[in-house]
Amino acid sequence: MHVKTRLDPEVHAAALIAASNEGLSLTEYLNALLQADLEARPLAKKSKSVSNQGDGNANSDCDGPR
Repeated sequence: MHVKTRLDPEVHAAALIAASNEGLSLTEYLNALLQADLEARPLAKKSKSVSNQGDGNANSDCDGPR
């Protein structure tokens, strides 16, 4: 699965530095952050899989609340 996202240039630069400090690529670093966050949430503990019940053609690049 591929997901596109947009980061502010400052956030992108900081994330690249953080990833490098961990010896990870930016993709690996973001994946690890997401995995850790999801595992910490009660919902993730109830279900091992996350399902998208919406339109199969849904755009994964969304601007959610900030």
